[in-house]
Amino acid sequence: MGFRLNILFFLILFNALPIFALVRSVRVLAAPERRRRILWCSLAIILLINLPISIFWYRSISNNLYQFPATFLRFSFYPTVAWQSSAVLFTLLLGPVYIVWAAVVTMRGALRRVRGSTNQQSAGALPEQLSEQNDPPSPQHRMASGSLVSRRLFSRRALLTGGPGLIVPAMTLGLSAKMFLDDEVDISPEMNIPMPHLPRSLDGMTIVQLSDLHAGPYIRRKEIAYWVHLANELKPDLVVLTGDLIDRNMDSLPDLLEGLRGLRPSLGQAPGLGARLGAPPLGVIAVLGNHDLSSDPSSTRGNLRGGERIAQAMESIGIRTLRNEVLHIGASGHDLSRGQDKLAVLGMDWVRRRDGGSFFAYHGTETYEKLRQLTAQVQPETPTLLLAHHPDTFAEIKTAVLAKEFSIGLTLSGHTHGGGQVVFFQWAGKTVGLTSVQFQYVSGLFQEAGCHLYVNRGLGYFGVPIRINCPPEISRFKLVRA
Repeated sequence: MGFRLNILFFLILFNALPIFALVRSVRVLAAPERRRRILWCSLAIILLINLPISIFWYRSISNNLYQFPATFLRFSFYPTVAWQSSAVLFTLLLGPVYIVWAAVVTMRGALRRVRGSTNQQSAGALPEQLSEQNDPPSPQHRMASGSLVSRRLFSRRALLTGGPGLIVPAMTLGLSAKMFLDDEVDISPEMNIPMPHLPRSLDGMTIVQLSDLHAGPYIRRKEIAYWVHLANELKPDLVVLTGDLIDRNMDSLPDLLEGLRGLRPSLGQAPGLGARLGAPPLGVIAVLGNHDLSSDPSSTRGNLRGGERIAQAMESIGIRTLRNEVLHIGASGHDLSRGQDKLAVLGMDWVRRRDGGSFFAYHGTETYEKLRQLTAQVQPETPTLLLAHHPDTFAEIKTAVLAKEFSIGLTLSGHTHGGGQVVFFQWAGKTVGLTSVQFQYVSGLFQEAGCHLYVNRGLGYFGVPIRINCPPEISRFKLVRA
């Protein structure tokens, strides 16, 4: 519930100032007899535009959206995204201006009350207030009556008092159009990751990461098949899926399977491991995220609760799902039990408290204990890759490295959607987005204590099909000898 309240808080925060500016603009620029009607019509339009976003809080409604085409559902959100994009830009650009203006108005009003004289009130007034005292009726009244109007006075009053409520939203609406129309997948440059103890036979191994597909009403087999096509074109040695394969409902499992069925790593055609050694592809490895477990909460396997039906379905199309397991892979294939030419892939399930608890909360203590159990199955001086849905797992790895308990060369995660699918700006190299405050690591590549973490922005949507300044992503890596 805390996460949903966080989203609601930011919606209110970034919509308050544009609505205030709009109200003030109507009061200043509209004729008195039309103000109320224009104001209520404007607010009603804003409400209708943002009505689709209410689906985020009602899962029962979301589950009934499969009867509509996915393209139609995403298109229906375009007005919402346009307004929210404009609201964010408006607040960031003009928020400081309105704060200063409000402070000046408040201070001058206080001074007028203290001095208590008409002359002193006039001296403390804003330019537009001085004009009001020196000119008879307001510009609107004179325009309505057909009398001569001071165009200069009207323009100045509109600009200083209410104009931004109409002018700036129109400008930011144009700027925001690219944000929601440009939904092309961002394929990252191939990042060289130095891996401690990497054998020569694995030097140059390539990995492609897909994360947070969120198969559901807005993402179906067509979209997933397109992402699979993009991944196959990159011809990696290994493909990894880092959780949240399903959004909210098991009804989307068939679309997920049909979309992923064609996912195949390189058959020795990439300029990586396969091309050099003529080795078979290393396959596709997946882990589960919190949405997978919450969509399939009743299935079990041993001590694991939830997600088992999804894991079994993935196995049926040749995708190995690691659930708190270690898989050794190398140039000769999978499940290497001997020899040094191998890479240990650790797949960590979404960690919940032993007593259950929320599907969305992060539990550091339980995560640390699970990591200790997994790394205990890895021989010393074996290069290690961790797949873990929650990026804050990296904080526990850093703690373990500093304590000299264990080391994991590369961790691949997702979950954050780049900051909640809405990114405001970059500050000191950090991503500031809708949900940035909830994560230690939001987006991109991190290097700490000699280890690397990459947080993928994800491909699908969480809850509603909105992305602002946060395009979907496929990430690429090449493992090199440290």
